[in-house]
Amino acid sequence: MEASGLSVKMFGEFSIKNDHYEYTPSSSKSMQVTTLIAYLISCRGTEVSKDKLMEILWPEDEISNPTGALRNLIYQARQELSRFFPDSKENCILFTRNAYSWNSWLTCTIDTEQFEQLYSQAQKENDPSLRFQYLEEMFKLYRGSFLPSFHSEEWVNFRSIYYQGLYTTCVLEMCGYLKQNGRYPDLLSLCEQAIQYDIINEDVYKEILNAYLEMGKPHKALDYYQSIITLFSSRYGTDVSDSLKDVYQNILRAARGRQMNMDDLEENLKEESGAKGSFYCNFDIFKNIYQINIRSLRRIRSRRYLVLLTLEDSVSPGIMTQDLQSEMENLRYVISHYLRKNDVFTQSSFSQYSLILTVPNEDGCHVAIDRTRARYENERTCPHVILHVDMRELT
Repeated sequence: MEASGLSVKMFGEFSIKNDHYEYTPSSSKSMQVTTLIAYLISCRGTEVSKDKLMEILWPEDEISNPTGALRNLIYQARQELSRFFPDSKENCILFTRNAYSWNSWLTCTIDTEQFEQLYSQAQKENDPSLRFQYLEEMFKLYRGSFLPSFHSEEWVNFRSIYYQGLYTTCVLEMCGYLKQNGRYPDLLSLCEQAIQYDIINEDVYKEILNAYLEMGKPHKALDYYQSIITLFSSRYGTDVSDSLKDVYQNILRAARGRQMNMDDLEENLKEESGAKGSFYCNFDIFKNIYQINIRSLRRIRSRRYLVLLTLEDSVSPGIMTQDLQSEMENLRYVISHYLRKNDVFTQSSFSQYSLILTVPNEDGCHVAIDRTRARYENERTCPHVILHVDMRELT
């Protein structure tokens, strides 16, 4: 770009800059001057009548001399824009036929125009890899909603919805390409970036969930699904659609159909490293955690152990047989009836239960495990189903 050329950003915070000057909204500048400049740039190539500008600038205000007020704003805007061209007398705002317009002769690169042009080029391209390249450039241009500082303006809101729609389409088309090429980590990164810009589209969340499933991480998918439920409930006051719930059923089937080792289990239960602030959960979970903590107060000197109970059918290892399913019910009965009330357990895969045991010391944990094993042996009806136990102290 030549030295006098202008670079205009309308996604995220509004700015205009070249080698001589940078204009950004601030408390020291008139917001109406900024609105005037932004609107004329967004209408580049079109003449805007004085009446239309007055409607944009003072949509509800009654002013005694709107024509004079508009003339004053035009003067202020021209003075501000003249800083971009200190060595010449370039006029950014033209007046012809009783209307104002942005000077189309100026070298001017506008991110929203590039955004639309790249989308048009992508739609015309038949080669998948080249099409993806156009979409990727388009994706990089979007750095937030259109003119967010003016989101209450009707004309801004309308265009913001339009650009968000194009951006969402871009993201989903890129997901399609990445899936075809098995690039699931890249797909996750792409969708996470999109969500940062408040792109609320269930199809984007489905792509994330399905990517975790394809990567063999159903428990990650399950955790993420729960975070989606919380997001929709707490921020938007709505429930997810039936189609997203169908994905949830696929997640459950995958989670129950895959065994974990102790490292897998502990990793899935750990809090995300980037998590900050207070933990949020729904009331039922809160109630359970509260009750567990109340019970644990009675054992202040106690230790907690994570225990993984795995059943394996020695005749058909790794397969969910009828015998294995039956023995899972027997083991569940033993756990639920013979562990103490301050112990917690859950089914973590099709053939595993995870427990949190509260005991005075490691010997106490071994005693609880041995007691559970002995009682399960009494309940067991299929001798070829074997119980394996792993344990680890929570620290």
